[in-house]
Amino acid sequence: MKKELKLVRGQNLRYIGKGFPGYVKGQPYMIFVDYHQGHEVLVKYNDTNMVVSKYHVEPLT
Repeated sequence: MKKELKLVRGQNLRYIGKGFPGYVKGQPYMIFVDYHQGHEVLVKYNDTNMVVSKYHVEPLT
């Protein structure tokens, strides 16, 4: 079982999932904004807020 992520607002994340519309290969970095429904998190990616699966991000440091 995967360890539950404990994220803090403003924390830097790396996206490790499949690409999505607007995703730039080579720029996988996001900023955590807040938790969303169930298995999702709200992140800021390239100055845009979006919702992604919490299983597709990993915290940096």
